[in-house]
Amino acid sequence: MINQGECPKCGKRVLHVRVESAVATVDNTSKGRCLTFSCIHCNVVLGVQIDQRAKPRSRNLKATSAEMPAATPAAPPAA
Repeated sequence: MINQGECPKCGKRVLHVRVESAVATVDNTSKGRCLTFSCIHCNVVLGVQIDQRAKPRSRNLKATSAEMPAATPAAPPAA
C-alpha cells in the first residue's frame, strides 16, 4: 500500500495538491520563483520549494535619456 499523508489542518487524506507559482523575496527584493503546494480541501500550505524549471524574471530597468545612446540615422542603401 502506498503511504498517503493527511493534511495537518483538516485531517483529510492528501491525494491531490494545488500547485501555484510564487515569488521568493529577501528584504523586499525578488530573488526567484517558487512553487507552493496547498491542500485542496482547506487551502493550507503544505510546502514550498524553488522552481528549478522557471525562467529568470526579466528586469525592467528604466534607463534615463542620458544613459541611452543617441540614435543614429541609417545610411540610405547604395544603388
